[in-house]
Amino acid sequence: MTTTLDSRRMELRGVVRVAGEVIASYWPMRTFVHHNPLHGLEHLSFETAIQLGKTFLGGAGYLDGAVYRDYLRAGRIQEAHLATALSPHTRDDAVMAGRCRIAHAEVLRACLTHGLCEESRNPPPGSGSGDRRLVADLSRHLAPALAAPAVDRQIAKAIDEDGDALGRYLTLSDWCDRTVGSDIVATVNAELIKWCEAFLDEGHATWPMPGRERGFYEAWKRLAAREWSPCSIAASRAKISSLPDHPEDAVLEALDALGIPDELRQDYLSLQMTTLPG
Repeated sequence: MTTTLDSRRMELRGVVRVAGEVIASYWPMRTFVHHNPLHGLEHLSFETAIQLGKTFLGGAGYLDGAVYRDYLRAGRIQEAHLATALSPHTRDDAVMAGRCRIAHAEVLRACLTHGLCEESRNPPPGSGSGDRRLVADLSRHLAPALAAPAVDRQIAKAIDEDGDALGRYLTLSDWCDRTVGSDIVATVNAELIKWCEAFLDEGHATWPMPGRERGFYEAWKRLAAREWSPCSIAASRAKISSLPDHPEDAVLEALDALGIPDELRQDYLSLQMTTLPG
């Protein structure tokens, strides 16, 4: 039993180490000129790093399409550059529109230069000039059919729609906040920031964190068990005191309780780490 538990702890440490690679390691920051949040992804290709950065860090790696089209019209992007960029993605295909032959390359170019592949943001013609009485009557007629679904059916539908994203691109706390309007992420982040700033203090605080030399988890557990109802959790002191002595065991218990399968744990931990701002 002990051997199995030790092996699970070692495996988890490896998973956490790899999951943390998405976060740039620049601590402690004493003297620096810049801080590249994608430093941990520099070994990847540009496209892959941008995609992972968007997934785990929430940043946009590319400008809006309208901005690029403005650059094209202004000459900041050259036609030759556009042709070169599209060349690897072009197929030797075409469609006929009447007597006009439209090549695949022309379609791709039109998507970029005219935004043909983007959703229309313009309202349909006449949408702002309808008969107000007709709209009101129609709304009353449709109201019974558009009644809000029961909470359980609404959640089941959301789970079905987001099933592929859960654990890969969404943490369960993110999903709960988005689906039921909770505030779990902000609440947890506030607690983490509070305890991290106490533990990571480098002698500037008037009162240093007691037990800091024991490591973050043990120091936090000893102090949090004496705190008055953190996050308004009922019986929080007893619950915190009953947590495992080893941080790895606590993480494993949490992952098991959340039902995160082994193959998703690395990505899930990366998502969880990057949820905390800064």
